[in-house]
Amino acid sequence: MPTLFGSHKPLIASILVAVMVLGSAAYFGLEILRTAAAKESRADIGHVRQTTNRIVAVVDGAEITEAELLPFLNAGLDKAVAVDRAINKVVAANNADRLYRQAARVAMQSARNEVLASVFINQRSIEVRNGVTEKDVKEFYDTRVKDEDFTSFKLKFFVSVDGKEAQDIFDGIGRGEKEAIAKLNWVKKDGEHYVTAAEVPYGLGVAVKKLKAGQRLQPVTVREGALVLYVDEIKTNPKPALVKVENEIKDLLVAERFNEDMKARRAAARIELRS
Repeated sequence: MPTLFGSHKPLIASILVAVMVLGSAAYFGLEILRTAAAKESRADIGHVRQTTNRIVAVVDGAEITEAELLPFLNAGLDKAVAVDRAINKVVAANNADRLYRQAARVAMQSARNEVLASVFINQRSIEVRNGVTEKDVKEFYDTRVKDEDFTSFKLKFFVSVDGKEAQDIFDGIGRGEKEAIAKLNWVKKDGEHYVTAAEVPYGLGVAVKKLKAGQRLQPVTVREGALVLYVDEIKTNPKPALVKVENEIKDLLVAERFNEDMKARRAAARIELRS
């Protein structure tokens, strides 16, 4: 049986269809720290600051600090094993630089950009998050989270690689033909079958919100073929209490502000595209 419905989205994601396009809190592929991740990073950063200058080993003149042990320690290794692994890593690195210098330089440049980008994203995200106030969250909730964005729909669909067949089903549903209606499947198979506009596949939630119960969406071309959506029922829901969505709202505000910050920094950068 065909299916279109994917994973469930957080409550506040329902407003994204009407408010903003932010499928994941990212900008040019740069992932933004979520609440839990931000707390972890703050803890790690504090630990790094305390251990950065503590040297635990020296390999052919290359110093290994406690900060370099963190990936191993976080993986559950004890300190002695972590030091041993770090020594092996430096031995391999030194030999790569000696035996494969050109390849090593290319890899180092790539790794440098990756590491520094991560440092910027982590640090800047924490700074932005610290700047989001309770007043900001409350204002977002009052002005941008609407009851109407939590309306849910019982949706059925039909999809076919044959556009004419999809059109025939669309027309048949309009005429109330039982055979055409019988070919429809639930968009969400589980539970009561209700989905919010944000959960409608292929970003078609905006179009679905304009329909009434018993109406259908004209066939649209998607990855699987020509898709017909039919609204079986509509249920109006109040927006959730602020306390239930304040963390998600804060995440969205962090993402918005980080994105604006990145846009400004990109605009200020001198970029040359070369073939």
